[in-house]
Amino acid sequence: MAQEGEEQKLSKKELKRMAKKAEKDAKKGKNAATAENQKPSSVTTKGTKDSAAAAAAAAVESRKEIVYFLANASDDNCVSTLKASIAAKAFGVDLRKAPTTLQTPSLLKGPCLLQGNDAKLLTFGGNSIAKALSLIGSKNVAYDARDAGIIDEWLELERTCLGKSTGDHERVKKVALEKVEHALTSGCGAFLVSGRLSVADIAMVLTLSQQQDTANFSPAIQHYLHAHLSSPIFIEGTKNVQNLVPSPPFDIENDPSMIGAVNSIFYAAISAFVPDIAHTLGQVIEKSKVLKNGDYQCKEAMPLFAQLKASGKLPPGIHSPQQVAQQIVNNIPLDNPVVDSFEINGPGFILCRVKASYLEHHLNSLMNSAPEEGGDPKLVLPKDVVGKKETVVVDFSSPNIAKEMHVGHLRSTIIGEAVCRILEFTGANVKRLNHVGDWGTQFGMLITYLKESFPNFGKGDDNVDIGDLTQFYKKAKMRFDEDAVFKKTSQLNVVKLQAGDEECRAIWQVLCDVSRKEFEKVYKRLDITLEECGESFYNDKIPPVIEEFEKAGLIASEDGGAKCVFVPKYKIPLMLQKSDGGFGYDSTDMAALKYRIKDLGASRTVYITDYSQGDHFQMCFLAAELIGWVDPKKTKLEHIGFGTVMGDDGKRFKTRSGDTVRLVDLLDEAVKRMETSLYERIAEKKAVITEEQVPEIAAAMGYGAVKYFDLRRNPTSNYKFSYDDMLDTKGNTAIYLLYAHARLESIISKGKADHNVDVDELVKNKNAKIVIGHPSERNLAFHLQMFSDMIVEVLQDLYPYRVCDFLYALSIAVSDFVTKCKVLGSDEMESRLLLCRASAIVMRQCFDLLAIRHVNRI
Repeated sequence: MAQEGEEQKLSKKELKRMAKKAEKDAKKGKNAATAENQKPSSVTTKGTKDSAAAAAAAAVESRKEIVYFLANASDDNCVSTLKASIAAKAFGVDLRKAPTTLQTPSLLKGPCLLQGNDAKLLTFGGNSIAKALSLIGSKNVAYDARDAGIIDEWLELERTCLGKSTGDHERVKKVALEKVEHALTSGCGAFLVSGRLSVADIAMVLTLSQQQDTANFSPAIQHYLHAHLSSPIFIEGTKNVQNLVPSPPFDIENDPSMIGAVNSIFYAAISAFVPDIAHTLGQVIEKSKVLKNGDYQCKEAMPLFAQLKASGKLPPGIHSPQQVAQQIVNNIPLDNPVVDSFEINGPGFILCRVKASYLEHHLNSLMNSAPEEGGDPKLVLPKDVVGKKETVVVDFSSPNIAKEMHVGHLRSTIIGEAVCRILEFTGANVKRLNHVGDWGTQFGMLITYLKESFPNFGKGDDNVDIGDLTQFYKKAKMRFDEDAVFKKTSQLNVVKLQAGDEECRAIWQVLCDVSRKEFEKVYKRLDITLEECGESFYNDKIPPVIEEFEKAGLIASEDGGAKCVFVPKYKIPLMLQKSDGGFGYDSTDMAALKYRIKDLGASRTVYITDYSQGDHFQMCFLAAELIGWVDPKKTKLEHIGFGTVMGDDGKRFKTRSGDTVRLVDLLDEAVKRMETSLYERIAEKKAVITEEQVPEIAAAMGYGAVKYFDLRRNPTSNYKFSYDDMLDTKGNTAIYLLYAHARLESIISKGKADHNVDVDELVKNKNAKIVIGHPSERNLAFHLQMFSDMIVEVLQDLYPYRVCDFLYALSIAVSDFVTKCKVLGSDEMESRLLLCRASAIVMRQCFDLLAIRHVNRI
């Protein structure tokens, strides 16, 4: 803990002189504001309220003219920064983070209070800063001379007796604690001076709370600490520290974020131009929509000009947004390592290009970072992305027991797998949960029908072959709808199942086991990994959830006795318990949500279902907030809703007979067509694979084609299923992308076989050196370097189509490169082969994120 006074190396005399001057300056600022507030208003008002409002507005405006900055702030257990931040909240001062362009005296390493854009030093040290803020703040209540003296005495006691370790520390500390306790128990309550919060309380509470032996403090002091530390002012002030601490300088050399690097250059230039405004800006650049005009663009000149003009602070010679843009460009050093080729267009857009040297540096860093045991170098992500290590639950696929998976399950399954892989790539601990429908009233009719069909089940003959699951379900449903006795028996079997009847449980288990085998056929084809956690898992967790809502007074009993929860924005409630005492989807999903947040510790939970369930999940999320399970600032609950897979007629995709398409059949048809295409290419001497390799390669390409055709679009959209379109070798298809990757591998293989250039050996030995010269080389390198920024963007909404867009754009850049740049036999062969290898590495990573198997030869 950086204690008070540790950072100053000045003499005591100099410190006192500076502190006195700072206090006078602070008082001058306060008095000036007060005098300004007391001037007669030139605004004609109609009454007392209008006059008061005008005076208040004038006071606010007068304070706005003076800007206060905190320099050298630190969140590394720095009490001085905490004192300043909490004092700013307590006394109503708009304290801002000092821009990096504002300089402080080199001797001062701790927090300093600066005034105005000229960085006038007011004071330094936690107590002095807090005291200055109390004098200039809008919430300041004037203390008389006696109280001001008492505050100074408490600050001196805190600094000398509690803030420092001395040879006689324990005795001195004991005396100080006795004085604090006496003050608190002598009528001051929870405050040291005049029954209200002062700088003395802020300093004393923060210093005492850092002591090792707080548990041994007297009850009065412990109550004092708790009362303040749990107060809104202290909580808000503590949180605000992160807004005062300067961001670490962007690591241009090692951070792979290209947009971050460009942004850091422009932000520094804007900060040098308008330091008092720059801190309010977020990201100041964006990727150019038309890359032929420039790589990135900055649009800040227009709003900055408007803001400066409105405040009357336009610098001399600045009369237009274009001139603001020129000033920003002028502030960017020509020798900066990131950007050049600046161009100002239209009303003040600044276009720029990334330097080839920057791209070379990062590509070569990647290619020379291969693991010692061999294999591809691992693509680097920004530290703030990989450092979170959060637990994320992804709920996807979720088929129903006793029903085969059909085309309707396609989207949830493949979108969910891609989402999981993206999150896992960033270091998240992902829980892949399959919320199968293994419970409910339908099991009554299935149990009854199985007992009818296999009367010897449970009597020594438990070998049950129910055949086609879909047909079995249809026949059971038909009996249920047509036979009243069958229906009544089914309803009784539901009660027996829920009560734990052995026979019903055994039949239920058979139905679950048979269904799992059918599900696994799909999951194996699509390389899907899931952990089953079905509806039945939450049976015993539902009653405690209902009880919790009842105790919180959030249950509304509807007609018939149903227990409901109403949430904001929705007229229809969640039904936690039906009037007959049973549980439904709402009950199960609320129990599941609590389990995932509380038991699994998920800070992010993602549900992937069709869009029609969007309102249901939003209601569940709101109910979780109402009951206090989640803090929206810390826990993220999301629903990715997807559209419908349609046939050529624009309706739900079905067979010619009108039945739902089995997912296994749909996938196998894609592979079958791919096999036919590959056999034809072999016959036409257009392939470099053997007939024995066709089944494996056709499976990778066929399943990949189905996945990519779905993943490449926004999940919320509907689309028409077309084998011809998804298996096309041209355009935005997996087939085109896989061919592009295979072409790169072919070039690399020929480089080794025909020209004795083994790029993999260069990478392994960390001898890779890529040199960028041709525009197509630079374009390809630029696209490769965008990978990490793409991942950061995907993490916002978890839409896999962003990976697809990136991969397709990269493939086009690859095609342009190998078409316009001779690789084999050229003077630049080694560098260009390395560029081919870098491209293949990035493409393979994208394929893996999408759960598409890549192929090296076609």
